[in-house]
Amino acid sequence: MARINKDWIDAYFEYGIDISNRKVFLFDDIDSGSIGAVIKGLYLMESQDDTKPIELFVGSFGGSEYEMFALYDVCRTLVSPIHTTAIGKCMSASPLLVAAGEIGHRYATPHTFFMVHEGWEDIGIKRLEELSVDLKHYRQMGQKWGELMGKHSKKPSKFWLNLCKKPGDTFFNAEQALEWGLIDYIWEEKE
Repeated sequence: MARINKDWIDAYFEYGIDISNRKVFLFDDIDSGSIGAVIKGLYLMESQDDTKPIELFVGSFGGSEYEMFALYDVCRTLVSPIHTTAIGKCMSASPLLVAAGEIGHRYATPHTFFMVHEGWEDIGIKRLEELSVDLKHYRQMGQKWGELMGKHSKKPSKFWLNLCKKPGDTFFNAEQALEWGLIDYIWEEKE
């Protein structure tokens, strides 16, 4: 009988990484802890066989833009095809991760709700000169997010950036995500 590595069991239960079935479940906030574990799992799966797809299931309220870009870059540079599925909620930093999947293999469940909004950061107490540098950086990150959303959907970056300029959060459903080219298919319900 094969012995299961304790680290694999811990990763499965804490972070939803199923190495043997090449599935990753990202249902936590997108932060350094969850994304670090996801990235390690992705690289481990690719090292085992880079010809087989890896499935990334995303059901998150979002989180850090830095971690979003880190996982995006990993998904786009791995040799293994990444198939993505949005489940339940795909908000803030999450829609870009679903859109970054292999074209033709980006899914959502029928009742998934998506949301985008303007980026924000808690920058604490700083001098005015430091605030202007920070604001420039955050605007550049927002611009880059819009460019990537435009690259991976049927809508231009300006469309996505305009959605984020609206006051508050902008919600949309799986049908709209499909129409806008963020996903390729909506899972069908059983008869």
